[in-house]
Amino acid sequence: MSHDVAGSIYQPFWKGFPLCDIHRSITPDVLHQLYQGVFKHLVAWCQRILTPQELDRRIRALPPAYGLRQFKNGIFALSQISGPERKNMAKILLGCLVGCMPSKGIAAVTALLDFIYIAQYPAHDSITLGYLQDALDRFQANRDYFITTLVRDNFNIPKFHSLLHYIEAIEYFGTTDNYNTEMFERLHIDFAKHGWRASNQRDEFPQMIRWLSRQEKIASFETHQKQSQSREKDNSETLSQQSLVKKKPSISIAKFPNFPNRNLSLIEDKHQAPDFTYYLKVYLNAFATKPVQPRFLNESTLPFTKVDVYNMFRFHPEGVHDNEEEKDLVKALPRSAKNPRGRFDTVIAIVKDEAESTGVAG
Repeated sequence: MSHDVAGSIYQPFWKGFPLCDIHRSITPDVLHQLYQGVFKHLVAWCQRILTPQELDRRIRALPPAYGLRQFKNGIFALSQISGPERKNMAKILLGCLVGCMPSKGIAAVTALLDFIYIAQYPAHDSITLGYLQDALDRFQANRDYFITTLVRDNFNIPKFHSLLHYIEAIEYFGTTDNYNTEMFERLHIDFAKHGWRASNQRDEFPQMIRWLSRQEKIASFETHQKQSQSREKDNSETLSQQSLVKKKPSISIAKFPNFPNRNLSLIEDKHQAPDFTYYLKVYLNAFATKPVQPRFLNESTLPFTKVDVYNMFRFHPEGVHDNEEEKDLVKALPRSAKNPRGRFDTVIAIVKDEAESTGVAG
């Protein structure tokens, strides 16, 4: 060129470095590659197959459930979709496709969702990496469904190609949370939005820098205070205080029932549990000193006709990781004028030890 300006660098600084593979510096990114890339493509393909209106209709028809977001107006009209919204969509997408997509398409969608979730494991070994490879293999074996339905001509998409390098990146650099850009997305709020709101929106940059500097100094001082206070405490006193900490019960319910002394027949009708009385007999029979034979349970009678009914209960399963507190909520709301269908959450109870991280047996 006339001014000796080239469009590329012919002698990069890392040329000749021993044991240097510059391509490994491009690490996977769960937020932008998987959710804002792969999953975004997947949703667009499903909308073309079902039509956006049909997919939105199915999303609106989903019953409410704890931990799931309700898209009351569907997802087609959404613009500027954020990462958390993509994650909420991923939780409900598969359930909206069952019954309107053949098994090959369901297998392809399931494989991609499995890959997205397994790739986010906070710990990996050869077994979990095998699960990740299996999910990728299943997608590649069933992805031609999207070609036969004329949704795609090919899969020459860079973010889909990146799936091939996830296992290698995890083996070299550890789990994906070490280099996921999602943690830095939060800094947009702290450094930009909050700083902007703290200014008078005129000549804002010096004000934002001053505000951030003061926030960092306050945070540093608070950390110093906590460290100083922790040093002053005696180790024996700390241990005694820790021993007094009560562990939360595995299941907790309200102090008083929502429907006290409700008839069993009314429960079977209002709570849509037609076999409640029979299975209550089965459950209590397991604790009897002289259990009744199963074929005589229908003829047997219970010593009571009313029980207390609770609308919900909380349970606190043991965390998968150390110092991790987990909690969940289960609701069972009867039919009413305001809620004609009621709400009955599904609970999967694991009763055997064969349950694996990729499925449930029991």
